Amino acid sequence: MLTASLIVLVLSCSGGTSDGASTDSCAAGEVGAHPNCASSPPALAAPGKTWQVAFAEEFDGSDYDHAKLTPCFDWNYGDCTSSFNEGRETYKPEQVRVSGGTAKLVAEPLSPPEADSACFQGSCTYKAGLLSTARPNVGAQYLFPFTYGYVESRMKVPDVPGFFTAFWMLPTDPSYVYRSEIDIAEVLGGFPDSVFMTYAYDGRTQSYRVNDGLHDNGACAARDYSRDWVRFGVDWQPDHIAWYIDGVKCGQFDDAAKIENGPMQIILHMMVDNDWERREGSVLADQTVADQLEVDYIRVYQQH
Repeated sequence: MLTASLIVLVLSCSGGTSDGASTDSCAAGEVGAHPNCASSPPALAAPGKTWQVAFAEEFDGSDYDHAKLTPCFDWNYGDCTSSFNEGRETYKPEQVRVSGGTAKLVAEPLSPPEADSACFQGSCTYKAGLLSTARPNVGAQYLFPFTYGYVESRMKVPDVPGFFTAFWMLPTDPSYVYRSEIDIAEVLGGFPDSVFMTYAYDGRTQSYRVNDGLHDNGACAARDYSRDWVRFGVDWQPDHIAWYIDGVKCGQFDDAAKIENGPMQIILHMMVDNDWERREGSVLADQTVADQLEVDYIRVYQQH
């Protein structure tokens, strides 16, 4: 169900003046209607169809649109959300800060720590930022449940060991029984050359991995992705799931019988010293350090 504030943009043909400048339409390779133009997805639309922007948060104001995104995860019973994987962080709405056209998901020390069994050794010593299209609380509706599309975010990831970037999707299931998971991009701060891209299915007991361990991104380059802005995207369709970095396809899963066919939600956040980071020895050497994940936009394109 689309909310009233949802931005729905239609494909516009390129046009302009005799010198090629356009004043009232989007340029070639863009989707939308001027002035709300967006770059076209790197994946081709099916024959007879075109891409349209079904969801967009561009972070152009002083706050994000709370009708589109929540700073908590699905199981928010009134105190937001703590760590997913025994990290040090608990998520706080004030850790999402919007200015200058971007959102900053800030992770910084929490004093005094908060007791919570979800956090490492039962103590949350960091507070961090999260944005999702989940329910704002357990009694609400999902903000943007959608089935199939190209999902992309442009971001700057931190390169400090212990800070973990997670951009992923789960089914919109209020029972919390998530039968599948699409990890669009997971980056351990100590290994910013490695972008983990995974599809988990069959109750998340089986998985397809683009990566063959660290320092391998399938068909995409293994380089330091923390040095500049990077576009991470996934094309989720009935017959395939394909992962992209800066418009380059890194890998693709093609078993249509195993692909999620129900609505999903988007989650983007910073973790701190989670169990994966600890296994790789990529943890914070200084427990007073703060850092951020900076986000230019989050978009969902669908074919019509």
